[in-house]
Amino acid sequence: MTTSISVYGLIVLSFILANLPWLNQRFFAVIPSPVQSKAFWVRLLEWCVGFAVAALLAWRFELGCSGVAAFLGFASCAGEVYAKTWEFYSVALVLFAVFALPGFIYFAEGRRRHKPA
Repeated sequence: MTTSISVYGLIVLSFILANLPWLNQRFFAVIPSPVQSKAFWVRLLEWCVGFAVAALLAWRFELGCSGVAAFLGFASCAGEVYAKTWEFYSVALVLFAVFALPGFIYFAEGRRRHKPA
C-alpha cells in the first residue's frame, strides 16, 4: 500500500469514525440500543473510542506496517515512530472534532426538530 493511499484512507476513516456516534442509535454502530435514544455521554464515549482507533491506525501506518500480520503486531514493522509533542496531539484531537461537526450538527438539529411540542 502506498503512502498516499494510507493517508487518504486514514482521513476518510477518521471522518467516518468521528461522525458515526452522532448519526445512529446503535452502540458502536453494531449493538442495538435498548432505549429509544442514546445518552449524550454514551455518544461522547463512542467518539473518544473512535479517536483512539484512528490514532492507533495512524501509529501502525507510521511504523510502516505492510501486511496484515505486521499490522496486527505478529511481525515486525520496518518504520520508526518519530517523537511528538503535546501540540501534535492537541491538533489531532481538534481535527477529529472538526471532522465530527457535520454529524453533531445533524444530531443537534434533529433533536430540536423532532422534539415533541
